Amino acid sequence: MISKKYLILARKVAVKGDKKRQYKFGAVGIRNDGAIVSASNIRCRLREPCAHAEYRLTRKLDWGAVVYVVRVLADGKLAMAKPCKTCQSVMRLKGVKRCYYSISNNEFGVMIL
Repeated sequence: MISKKYLILARKVAVKGDKKRQYKFGAVGIRNDGAIVSASNIRCRLREPCAHAEYRLTRKLDWGAVVYVVRVLADGKLAMAKPCKTCQSVMRLKGVKRCYYSISNNEFGVMIL
């Protein structure tokens, strides 16, 4: 079941990220030991997945973790934040069991990895 608490936290992480970006991604992960870890997207000259919030988050996760990802537009609305194929593969290799992501302000999706 999706937890709005972690989506709100991911939104806060995204907004605190790089101020110069038109849209911001924030990711929150819940590890098996209950620890909450977070990451935001960073600026990169090339379009590389290593700059993606969910990719950066995987370094802090353990097997069986749950991830929440949101994308915040310049006007503050949520938008599609479905992880790219590379990030999906990295999360799968890291053992993430579910990834919840924003689609719009009131709509969210889930990926079973």
